[in-house]
Amino acid sequence: AGLGLGSRVLWREVRTPRDNEAETHAPGGLVPAPALCGAGGALLHASNTAPLAGLYRVGGWSHPGGGLPHAGMSGALVAGLIVEGEHWRGSR
Repeated sequence: AGLGLGSRVLWREVRTPRDNEAETHAPGGLVPAPALCGAGGALLHASNTAPLAGLYRVGGWSHPGGGLPHAGMSGALVAGLIVEGEHWRGSR
């Protein structure tokens, strides 16, 4: 970025999908990507509701995204949708 910080770098680690696969045992090293707000929402995670009635999405590839905390949150969101109905949008 032109800040002249290169001399301060103490170490650098380059990670590949193979590194991720070796550590996480995820096929092909695939891990959920962060939800990005750009591109008119095209890069956001899938919503928890699906086009098929009664089918819900939960986990790292659905809203709100990857990681154990977010997977738990998506489970809580889907539980609310099941119990409260499709118009439920979380605690307010």
